[in-house]
Amino acid sequence: FTILSSAQIIDAYDSNIITGEIEGAYYKDVNNFRQHFVGTWVYSQGSTQLTIAIQKRDNLVKFNGLRNYNIDVLVGEYRYVENGVEKINTLPNINNNYGTTYRENKKHNLFGWLLLRRSTSFPRCNECEPNEKRIEFSYNEPNYDGMGVANGHLVVRPYLENGIEKIKVWFYTTNN
Repeated sequence: FTILSSAQIIDAYDSNIITGEIEGAYYKDVNNFRQHFVGTWVYSQGSTQLTIAIQKRDNLVKFNGLRNYNIDVLVGEYRYVENGVEKINTLPNINNNYGTTYRENKKHNLFGWLLLRRSTSFPRCNECEPNEKRIEFSYNEPNYDGMGVANGHLVVRPYLENGIEKIKVWFYTTNN
């Protein structure tokens, strides 16, 4: 005989759930919320440019210290040019497959899954609707030289402007 088992599927972006509460569950992006963030995004001002590429990674195994479960995340890489000089470029790593676990995929220089559920969540979003959702990413600066921020965070908000999909990004650090 055959025994089949399937994980309980829970909407990862439901504002009423706490990710990781249920052993063996799959916290899945059932409504394709992450699609708002996927793509290549470019910010330009004069000879300074930031390019961010974001992709989905599905069904990654995660252990939170208490429970094993699976989760959908976003990964990314970036390129930063300042005054026409390339300071960093991790974009060639975007298609790297680091494995099937949450921890392995944190090798990407941008890694996001944390849902900010309200406009009052840090960092505050004054132009957001009260329950508008945003995603928090962590980022690494692989060639850290002691100047600036080696590991920080960014919060990304998707929005439409004149029918064009865009993102707004807040950078912050928790360093003292």
